Amino acid sequence: MGRAQEKSDSLPLPTLIPPATDPTPAVGQGQAINLPLALSKSLANVRTVQAVLNTRTSTVGRFEALKHFVPMANLPQLFVGLQNASGRDGSGSIFPDVTGGTLFFGEGLVHAELNRANLFFPLDPSGQITALPIAEEGIRAKLLMEELVRRSQVELAAQGYFEAKRLRHAALTANLARDYAAAREARVERRLRQRQVHDVELTSARVDNTKSRVMVEEVERASRLAQRRLGQTLHTSRLLVPQGGEPVSVKLDGPYSFDLAAEDLVDLDLVADLPQSREEAVEMARRKRVEVRILIIGLNIARLGERRDLLRLLGLGSLPLGLSFKNTTIANGGPATLGTIFGTLYDVPVVDIGFWSNVRRARLEVVRSQLDLEKVLLEVEEDAGNAWDRLRQAEYEYGQKQREEALTVELRERSGRMLDQKQAIPLDVQEADLALSQAQTNRWTAWYNLQLARLDLLRSTEMLLDYLRDAGIEAPPQVIVADAKPSLWHRLTCKIRPAHTHGEVNP
Repeated sequence: MGRAQEKSDSLPLPTLIPPATDPTPAVGQGQAINLPLALSKSLANVRTVQAVLNTRTSTVGRFEALKHFVPMANLPQLFVGLQNASGRDGSGSIFPDVTGGTLFFGEGLVHAELNRANLFFPLDPSGQITALPIAEEGIRAKLLMEELVRRSQVELAAQGYFEAKRLRHAALTANLARDYAAAREARVERRLRQRQVHDVELTSARVDNTKSRVMVEEVERASRLAQRRLGQTLHTSRLLVPQGGEPVSVKLDGPYSFDLAAEDLVDLDLVADLPQSREEAVEMARRKRVEVRILIIGLNIARLGERRDLLRLLGLGSLPLGLSFKNTTIANGGPATLGTIFGTLYDVPVVDIGFWSNVRRARLEVVRSQLDLEKVLLEVEEDAGNAWDRLRQAEYEYGQKQREEALTVELRERSGRMLDQKQAIPLDVQEADLALSQAQTNRWTAWYNLQLARLDLLRSTEMLLDYLRDAGIEAPPQVIVADAKPSLWHRLTCKIRPAHTHGEVNP
């Protein structure tokens, strides 16, 4: 039994015949929507733009890392002028905040010019070795998170699209059920007047009629809710819309109209390296899943953090370099003089308790990252195996719904023949039509579940975005724009630009 199951799992995915197109027009009033358009619009919604901005924000980490390399300049005194500093012969004047304690000798200082600049070169081995690698790893993690957000939004768009479309099929069946219940109530009422039924049967028929009307309203309400959820996922961010003229209003997209005859096929033949067994799907997921790669980067960052804290044992310091210049009159101290200051300030945190606690915390962070990675590997393996099994089950269920629909088609044809032979009444044919509509709705539901299962397999093996690229489904090529006024340079150039054309108006 185990070998037979393993052999069955290693078989290639069968090619299923899509459902026959029903002669039903597009249902709903609003924007026409299909699956490729829904997936494309989901790549430009608010969540995706937020992920892009988070990635751009992470690049600031590179500049933060530069503070460990760039020297700091301190310019306390650029120019100081001193006049009429009175005193006895041979007396000295000391200005520690200006001259650093340099004496000025002379009989009444008349003039002095002082200039001084300081540079502090950082001495931070831990930051200079690990700051930039940590920033680079953080940027890689944000890029992978952006890819993760895109994948999740595509999946949400597909789920919302198929759910909203399924409810439109259900609405058609609910309307047929309402018409059938009304016709059945009218027939029972006629038979009651002929004293062929009891009063309770008429009461039951009326209850069924009102129940069918409530069901129609419930399906319509659920359809509106599903379209609102879909509109939130497909809403194009306002930052992707060029700002000009009146402000762009922020509101949900929709309502939508669906072509119920469109099959919305997810063609797996477009994928080159599609796994052919559960084992291949699991191995591909362990190797390619974004969640695994993000946690591998997190483990690298934790190890770099441990290395950074260990390198802090070398201490923190700075290398100050000072340059001073003073110029006095010959009678009051002599000509110009130039002096430099060079030295080091260094702090070795050997006895710092906080340093050792940070080292211990960094080691525990590495262990925690390893545990998180191990947990995600197990979850990814389970998810990929479940996705493969769901796809198999969806294929079986769709085949069963096809057989059930074929049965209802035969029953409908039989009811039509019996009506022609005066062996049935129109209500029986109407009941057969209702059963056929319900079977078609079930078949379309199974078909949509099959397409979702295919997308779920692509997601679990990290091939969903590759499928979109191969299918030609891309986000609108729009650049993030800000709602800002023209720059000062633009306004100035517009004002000084000569008007070469008569009647030209400068903005």
